[in-house]
Amino acid sequence: MSSDTNVSTAQRLGKFVYPHRWGALLTVLAYVGAAATEPMLPKLIGFVFGEGFTKGAFPIWMIPVVLIGLYLMRGLFGFAGQYLFNWTVTRSVMDFRAALVNALLRLDAQVYTRMQPGTAVSKVVNDPQQILQLIGDIGMSVLRDGLPAVAMLGYLFYVNWQLTLLSLVVTPLMAFVMKKVNQRMRLMATRSYDSQLLLVNKVDDITRAWRVVRQFGAAGYERDRFAAVSQEVRRNNLKTATAGALAQPLSQLVASVGLSFIICVAIWQARTTGSGVQAFVEFVTALLLLTSRLRHLSDLAAPFTRATVIAKGCFELMDAPKEVDTGTRELPGPAQGDIAMEQVALTYPGAGQAALDGLTVDFRAGRTTALVGASGAGKSSIIHLLLGFGRPDAGRITLDGIDIQTLSRASLRRQFAVVSQDIVLFDDSVANNIAYAQPRDESRLEAALRAAHLWDFVQGLPEGVETAVGANGSKLSGGQRQRLAIARALYKEAPVWIFDEATSALDTESERAVQQALAQWAGRKTLIVIAHRLSTIRDADAIHVLGAGRLIETGTHAELIARDGAYAAMVRAQAGEP
Repeated sequence: MSSDTNVSTAQRLGKFVYPHRWGALLTVLAYVGAAATEPMLPKLIGFVFGEGFTKGAFPIWMIPVVLIGLYLMRGLFGFAGQYLFNWTVTRSVMDFRAALVNALLRLDAQVYTRMQPGTAVSKVVNDPQQILQLIGDIGMSVLRDGLPAVAMLGYLFYVNWQLTLLSLVVTPLMAFVMKKVNQRMRLMATRSYDSQLLLVNKVDDITRAWRVVRQFGAAGYERDRFAAVSQEVRRNNLKTATAGALAQPLSQLVASVGLSFIICVAIWQARTTGSGVQAFVEFVTALLLLTSRLRHLSDLAAPFTRATVIAKGCFELMDAPKEVDTGTRELPGPAQGDIAMEQVALTYPGAGQAALDGLTVDFRAGRTTALVGASGAGKSSIIHLLLGFGRPDAGRITLDGIDIQTLSRASLRRQFAVVSQDIVLFDDSVANNIAYAQPRDESRLEAALRAAHLWDFVQGLPEGVETAVGANGSKLSGGQRQRLAIARALYKEAPVWIFDEATSALDTESERAVQQALAQWAGRKTLIVIAHRLSTIRDADAIHVLGAGRLIETGTHAELIARDGAYAAMVRAQAGEP
């Protein structure tokens, strides 16, 4: 990571601190006040060792009064600075996280297919706190040690400017040593961060796929894989720490060379010019205090490097491609639900063949249309395009005669309610999962639960509809989770309903109840049903049979059976007939 990149990263981080700049400014002022007291200590010590040993120069009781008062003043300034610092950091972290979540919500669909959930969690939840805490600690060290160092340097020039200039001779050597150490730390910190994300993803895999792990008896296998990644993290962290640990002793070695030379020159100067002990004590004390402050500042390279590396990962998420929404047209209300796809072609990036190849199909308003075909036939790609998650490479899709590319994504998606075979529930109550992001209506809620064959089950829960379902419905069975997803789609009351294997996890009784409930809306809603279980689509108004992204045949169940083509062969195969 170049210095220009570091500066750019720091500038972007500064945008989250800027709204709370008054807190940062007051923090600086508090530490400026603390730094202003720094030169008083060597002055006091020099005065005590000079005039203090003269009998009657000042009352002895003044020494503890002045010294305690000095440190009390520094403590008050330090407390105020620490409080204001944390006030600024916590608010900045909140804004940073909000910006990351906003970016996450606007990502292009293709980004989600490449990104591990654990990586997103780490970048949104953990990284902002870690970045701003590291940067904040650096800022605190600069204020706590840097400002006193500047004050002490000014005092040294006042006491003996010749020796002070001489002490700056070691600065170029110090800069060269720190540059080499920082280069090593940047490399190791980047490797450490990347391996840390791999470790997060591995834990995420284990928690999501625990049933599969136990089913295959793969605990030992996963333990070994985790240990391998963990070992890589340990090695990289150790290398980063080793590079960081070199900074302080090397800087101290360079400083000690310069310090010893300066003290020798100071003693020679005192002997030749006849300057008193007081001036010598003041200068050496101030120089030692300055060296101590600089030693603390030399430790800042490692956390700064780590912060910039982590921030780079967060900004990559913020800079990832966003969903393109060029549509400007808004539908004034619910659509009729008449959908047509005309010569639609789609090829996913990196795919060897087209997902849809000049497909022309329609879904008539108020009719039930089924999509069937082998895996990879293009069924899910149709839904992908209908919902605006992608754009066709050729052809067009219309809703009530309007090209959906001219509609805003929000307006388009309001027309659809989808129940997918990949069930997604939120860690919230039954009611909030069903009325998700919509105004809550108790009568609609009950109707949706009854239609999804869930009402009796929910009434038996400890808190009824307010009962939490757990992370992704972990407290429910597979069939209950699917019925809850169906209830959510029913609650939306959209003109077009899509059921993608929506009854695959239901028992026979529940499936029959759901089909009966859906039948009452037939003729009033556009229903698109993707099903591998062909017995569930016998009554569909139209059945489209797909293969390799093309339409093979279309018709009603009876028409396709009579035609004795691909659909009839699929029915016989499921029935176990030759």
